[in-house]
Amino acid sequence: MSVKVMVVDDSAFSRVMIADALAEGGYEVVGEAESIDTLIETYDSCKPDVITMDIAMPGADGFECSKNLILHDPKVKIILVSSMKDEETEQEARRIGIAGYVQKPVEAEALLTVINSVLAPDTMYQTLDEFGVGVFKEALAQSVTRMTKTTATFAEDNECCNNASQEITVVIGIIGRYSGNMIVALSAETANKMTEIILRREAKSREEVVGLAAEFANVVGGIACSMLNKKEKAFGLRVAPPSVFYGGATEVVSPNIKCHNTYADTEFGRIYLSVGFKKGSVLWM
Repeated sequence: MSVKVMVVDDSAFSRVMIADALAEGGYEVVGEAESIDTLIETYDSCKPDVITMDIAMPGADGFECSKNLILHDPKVKIILVSSMKDEETEQEARRIGIAGYVQKPVEAEALLTVINSVLAPDTMYQTLDEFGVGVFKEALAQSVTRMTKTTATFAEDNECCNNASQEITVVIGIIGRYSGNMIVALSAETANKMTEIILRREAKSREEVVGLAAEFANVVGGIACSMLNKKEKAFGLRVAPPSVFYGGATEVVSPNIKCHNTYADTEFGRIYLSVGFKKGSVLWM
């Protein structure tokens, strides 16, 4: 059964070039649209497996068209095909949920490679989702042992979209092929005891305790990302600077991210850990 593709581009010449490239790969062009006016109607009538989308179009650009399509059908797979290619454009594509990106002039091999990757099962994400939380648990246990010379015992995992939170919550953004976040949460009492163990004295201020929590979470995230990158270099994971919330209990909600929640019991108290990644990386060619 051939792959069905819908082409969205205001240029008739571009549509012909893309259609020819698709024909080389044995794909079938089942619909075309040149603006947002006929976009949804054409999509519903031809039911494509994947859509190629130009960016620069009159009225509504490719980003606006993509937003409308994703709102209409969250499972739609869109590949941008445009002469524009820069960091800002890629960030916007990721934010919207676009699956792939091919730069004009279109080379058939590049376009077919991205389409095949987009339609294939995302085995890399499955690997990350399956093993990621275990690696982060190991990184937390290692960090506890190295920094406090004590051990940590973990509870069973509990999948949930909301994160258990304490008086101190540290959020670490994860950047790479897949975006995500890691959240470390603990009580003020636990953080104080941990600070005393590491510094071998009482904390001089709340800032020292909060700083310790942030640095601990940063170390855990860095170690975990390094371990995952050794397992699969293509992940390219790295951590962003931590954001710390102090005071009352804080609820952190992560839209479109499947969260794995667990906690570790230590000699100085309980540490909550939440890890999640967003499915769907942008494939560039």
